Amino acid sequence: MYRYFGTMADMGVIAEGETLEEAFREAARALTDLMVDINTVEKKIEKRITVKSEDLYSLLYDFLTEILIIRDSEGIILSDFDVKIEKENDGYRLECIAYGEELDREKHNPKEEVKAITYHKMEIEEKDGRYTIKYIVDI
Repeated sequence: MYRYFGTMADMGVIAEGETLEEAFREAARALTDLMVDINTVEKKIEKRITVKSEDLYSLLYDFLTEILIIRDSEGIILSDFDVKIEKENDGYRLECIAYGEELDREKHNPKEEVKAITYHKMEIEEKDGRYTIKYIVDI
């Protein structure tokens, strides 16, 4: 037997930009700012992130997940992102140079523990020359 119950363990994010790349950048910055005070993170470390995916939704999911993997496996929190996205024959390719530093719990004022990115209610929309991204994280 099993049952379902409601949970408040999710947080929604809306990121906007004049270009798709800018919207992805803002989506990544929003993710970091959920985890720590982004204004306390200095650009001491440079990380290269490359993601290839079959569609934009997978590209966003994979990109944001990579940011979480870097945090979890290397202890690095990233705060700024130079994003380039190219359409390829079999999907999309994202190249990013990300900047940040080693996570310092005293300096960075931890907020939420983001566990995962979800596809639930994910949207990527272009309207009137602006891009809007919506996604939900599991916290």
